[in-house]
This record gives sequence, structure tokens and C-alpha cells, in this order.
Amino acid sequence: MNKSYHIFLGWGLGIAVTLATIIGLPKLAGASTDFKDQVKWQERASNLQKVGVEYYSTSNMAKTLVEWHSDLSVTNPYMLDYLITSDIPQNSRTLVAKSKFMAQETNCLAEAVYYEARSETVSGQKAVAEVVLNRVGHKAFPNSVCAVVFQGAERTTGCQFSFACDGSNAILPSGKHWDEAQDIARHMMMSASVPITNRATHYHTTGVSPKWAPSLRKLRQYDTHVFYRFMPRKRRLRPVSVAP
Repeated sequence: MNKSYHIFLGWGLGIAVTLATIIGLPKLAGASTDFKDQVKWQERASNLQKVGVEYYSTSNMAKTLVEWHSDLSVTNPYMLDYLITSDIPQNSRTLVAKSKFMAQETNCLAEAVYYEARSETVSGQKAVAEVVLNRVGHKAFPNSVCAVVFQGAERTTGCQFSFACDGSNAILPSGKHWDEAQDIARHMMMSASVPITNRATHYHTTGVSPKWAPSLRKLRQYDTHVFYRFMPRKRRLRPVSVAP
């Protein structure tokens, strides 16, 4: 009886350890992956504050690194970019740089649509994208899509779009909502949509009441987002936050 008991106990402990290993290791691996993704996206958001043609094309940094490592076995993306583009004519290189810049701008706009409004209707998603583009054209904000979307993301607070600071983008975009967000972003970047927000530069969800809202002109609502723009100068009573 005692021997049988010990055998049963041994098997039970063995099974328990095996199950713990099978269940626990994937969770630990998943947690590690999530952490790495979050660090990557935080770094990316910070880099996108300095958006410019040189950042996405043949940069001085890339040129210097290639000169230091002149062999063709280099794998650093900046060095590879330099190796690919250094031999093409200057006018073609400029076109490549512009193409890369526009692709990045479109991707940033798609991220804003995805994280801010992927559960909204098409009109609601277009309205969010339109706010980003309206900001790009307004002197109070940066003059590129990526810089607008990730403005303030280098700080723990102060993001203009909450997903850039609240950890939402630690989970990479995917699935049909991401495909839809990319389609809408391309559509909006080509100015293929009739304006629908009346020059809105701000919005908030219906579940919050930000302090800046009374200082702006309320325009209309799409789905769960309410849209605003700056008051005419003569009607501004006090400075307002530029947060959406």
C-alpha cells in the first residue's frame, strides 16, 4: 500500500510538473515577446518625431556605417539601403526617397485609424484620418503625418493620440481591421474623399469630457467620436490644449 502510494505520488508530481512546463513556458515566451514589441514600438514612436526624407533614404549615418564596413555581408538596414541606392542616378534616388517617405506617412495614418477607430464605421474612420491630415496642414502642428500622429510620444504623458502612449501599439496591427485601415489611409492620402469634418483638428470619445472641449468649436459626431476645431481668434477666451 505504502509503495503504491509513493508510486502514485511520484506520477502525480511528474504530471503536474509537465503540465506546468507546457502551460507556463508559452506564457513566459509570450510575455517576453510582448515586452520586446512594446520597447520596439516606443523606440519607433520616438524616431518618428524626427520624420524626414533623409530618415527613410540614404542617410549620412548609413553612408558612414558603410564606409566603416565596406564588405557586402552587412545586414544593418541603413547600410543595405545605402548599398542599394548609392549607384542609381541622383534624380532617381530622390524619387525613391519620396516614395519611401509617402509609404511611411501612409502607414502612420493607417496606424492612427486602426488604433483610434478600427471598430467605427468607414465614415468614422475617415473622420479620424481627416483630423490627422487637417493637423498636418495647420500651423499649430507638425507638418508631416508621422510627426502629428506620434507627437509627444517620447514622453510618458502628453501624447496627442492616446494609443502612442497607453501601450495599445505594443500589440502589432493585424487582421481585417488592419487591412481596412490601410485602405482608408491610402484613400485619404490621395485626397480621394470629400471632406466630412469641416476642418476638425480635435476629437474625443463620447465617454470623456476633456477640459479643452468648451474652448473649441464643436462640429459634429461620427460614431463614438465628437469633432472640434479651433475657435476664430477673436472668440478665443484662453489658450487651449492641442490634444485630440
